[in-house]
Amino acid sequence: MAVTYQAASPQRFNAFWALETKCHPQPWSESNLYSCLMKPYWGELMLQDGKPVGFYLFQQVLDELTLVNICVDPAQQGNGLGGQLLTQALAQAQQRQAAVCFLEVRASNAAAIGLYQKTGFNQDSLRKGYYPGANGGREDAVLMSLQLPSG
Repeated sequence: MAVTYQAASPQRFNAFWALETKCHPQPWSESNLYSCLMKPYWGELMLQDGKPVGFYLFQQVLDELTLVNICVDPAQQGNGLGGQLLTQALAQAQQRQAAVCFLEVRASNAAAIGLYQKTGFNQDSLRKGYYPGANGGREDAVLMSLQLPSG
């Protein structure tokens, strides 16, 4: 199956929004997601055989990146697309001369944490009660970082 990528842009909002609402139990608002499809944010939409199956979005300040959102269609999870998407994202980060990448992830998202660790991210700290949780509760965020090779 052919995997291709398209640059994030407001013109592709509907594809990003469809994935966002499938992937996250508490999705971003439409306006928040839309604003992340323009500078200073950047990212890509992942297509498999022409169908949107995932995306990532970064915010970049000088040589520091924050991975603000990444997701793979739940129907496509478990077959390596998340790893491919993250590899693509980090390759693009290096092309943009980023030195370090930061992210935060729900403490309950063991699959994502495992993928990040496998890719070389280190856990830096916890942000207590950061995410809205089920039934009005709160959930911790795991803060992670990765030093990117130069070149």
